[in-house]
Amino acid sequence: MIPDPLFYGMMTVIELDDLLEVARETAVAAGTLAYEKWSQPRQIRSKGFRDIVTDADFAAQKLITDMILERYPDHGFLTEEDDSSLPTAGEILWVIDPIDGTSNYSRQVPEFSISIAAVNTSQAVLVGVIYDPIRKELFSAVRGKGAWLNDQPIHVSQIDDVENALFAFDWSREPVLRAAALARLGEIGPLVHSIRAIGTAALAQAWVAAGRLDGYLNFSLKAWDVAAGGLLIQEAGGQMSDGGGRPFQWQDTSRGILATNGRIHQNLLSQNH
Repeated sequence: MIPDPLFYGMMTVIELDDLLEVARETAVAAGTLAYEKWSQPRQIRSKGFRDIVTDADFAAQKLITDMILERYPDHGFLTEEDDSSLPTAGEILWVIDPIDGTSNYSRQVPEFSISIAAVNTSQAVLVGVIYDPIRKELFSAVRGKGAWLNDQPIHVSQIDDVENALFAFDWSREPVLRAAALARLGEIGPLVHSIRAIGTAALAQAWVAAGRLDGYLNFSLKAWDVAAGGLLIQEAGGQMSDGGGRPFQWQDTSRGILATNGRIHQNLLSQNH
């Protein structure tokens, strides 16, 4: 495959492989740190309405950004936790959620993940990595080159009928968006095989990419929740759109996301009355 210059610019295959390796190493290191703190007393504070952060979020993010800056001092960062010391622009922008599923993590519910994506100046996600420290599962993707779980290629499921689909969603913090999600679930729920609420958007997207879930809906996400997951799903053969069916853009999550194996996407969108 000849690399598309819009995606890769002047980047060589070796440089792209280096980005992937750094993303994988930092995700695993941060996940190991979070897991080590798993059973320790947590320092928890509120960032806003139904939005919390722990000391482990900050520690994991610092570990990630320190490791990346050591390798790439001229790169920029978009991180969930505010850090005014980090550069915000560069040849590559690293989009980072140090612990996705903080509410789960703070209560020792074993569903959380680390999400890291590398984005170029054309806003194309080149590399995406999601790590599950509990299961030691490392999901990764490179644009145009496929997706993997650890070292094995992954693909979305072959389910092509909604009634056999295993569907997942997550709650929004805002009451109006919760009501909207419930309304959509009221339409979709009677049609699908079963529904799950996982509590970590990044991991749910990784599971769609790996064929464990057939669809996922969330109306309240940020760029760091979807940058890596969107690439994983795309490279695994799936489909992402916003909640209304418009093309997915990782930097615009204002209308939520619908992620599927692609085969049931239009059928689910048609339930949006």
